[in-house]
Amino acid sequence: MLTHDAEGNGKGILEINGQSQPVSYELVVAREEDDTRRVRIRLMAPRDWLMKQGFSGEATLVRDNGSRVKVSHEGGVDVDDPIAVALEGHDSLKGGDAEIAEAYPELSN
Repeated sequence: MLTHDAEGNGKGILEINGQSQPVSYELVVAREEDDTRRVRIRLMAPRDWLMKQGFSGEATLVRDNGSRVKVSHEGGVDVDDPIAVALEGHDSLKGGDAEIAEAYPELSN
């Protein structure tokens, strides 16, 4: 069973095919019974920009601390999609609060 643990947000750069776009993103952390933390990273990206870059379902978020996270949206994007498209990435971490804070300083914002 997952238990809500923390939330935060940050600013980063979304990269697709050598092109970049500033974005804001949110983090939600849930704790499992074995103390593993699951981190969901979610951002909204402009549909038209994604289409112009040839987005095919996966991009890279460069977080403020320089770490790179794969984010995705099932399938490609076309004009039938909303003007802002949700992209998500996931991470799992083991460790205490200090390790989580080091890996995701955005959680203290």
